[in-house]
Amino acid sequence: MSTSFDPEIVVIYCGRSLADNSCFSEGIKDGPGFKARFTMIPCSSKIEVLNLVKLIEQGVDGIEVIACPESQCQFLLGSTRAENRIRYARKLLGEVGIGANRLGMVRKSNLSVEEVMALVEERANAVRTLGQNPMK
Repeated sequence: MSTSFDPEIVVIYCGRSLADNSCFSEGIKDGPGFKARFTMIPCSSKIEVLNLVKLIEQGVDGIEVIACPESQCQFLLGSTRAENRIRYARKLLGEVGIGANRLGMVRKSNLSVEEVMALVEERANAVRTLGQNPMK
């Protein structure tokens, strides 16, 4: 298993988790030893297990979901629902041998662009130990 590759990480984030002054555009950004593709969603409750598994099936090395804290969710239980779905998707990835650590979630608020990139780097490092996605 090769650990010397630049993982591709998909970052799905709730807009309420960013600082008000954070200017964060969607698209692909290069980080130190990884590539990140960013997508904002209106609420982390919109995340579905099927979509997460399809991303892995399409060859993405890892996924990081950034949700707002439970107390700040505009839909009250959105980030809690997302957490349950992430837990289930991780279980599925572990059971099929792809690796549960390809998928992660954090609940934070008031994040700067630098803090988001640091979270993505942590996910990339966890994924790097698993090696490249075998679905590629």
